[in-house]
Amino acid sequence: MIEISNRQSEVPINIAHFEKLIQRMLAYLNITEAEISVAFVDNPAIAELNWEFLQHEGPTDIITFPLSEPDEYPLEGELVISAPWAAEVADRNGDQVDDELALYLAHGLLHLAGQDDIEPDDALEMRRRELQLLKALELAIPRNRFESVEG
Repeated sequence: MIEISNRQSEVPINIAHFEKLIQRMLAYLNITEAEISVAFVDNPAIAELNWEFLQHEGPTDIITFPLSEPDEYPLEGELVISAPWAAEVADRNGDQVDDELALYLAHGLLHLAGQDDIEPDDALEMRRRELQLLKALELAIPRNRFESVEG
């Protein structure tokens, strides 16, 4: 089950598009049972969550809340994504906002599946897996993001 809510008004969100995209990503990751909730929010809302749960100040791109262990089924989790943050980054890099949001979804789903990016080697491996996932699904690759893994 995939549940998507749009709690911001700055960036148009095609919920049906992202539901299908998440289904495709889960299938690629061989996750057959999942209960994923995605909330698209604004910068103040994600900044509040960033402080409350991570003690980091200011807005960020995505916060992932795992509700199950990576090898448990169904895989359960919540992804909170700042749509305005994605729009700002996409605009700065000359990308489409939906492509930036797809990257955030890939990142969040990999976290739910057990991928970590705290240590530099783990972060590099996560970037590799994000790129692999986007390419496998024939999605656009946001610019200025994967130089460290492609070079």
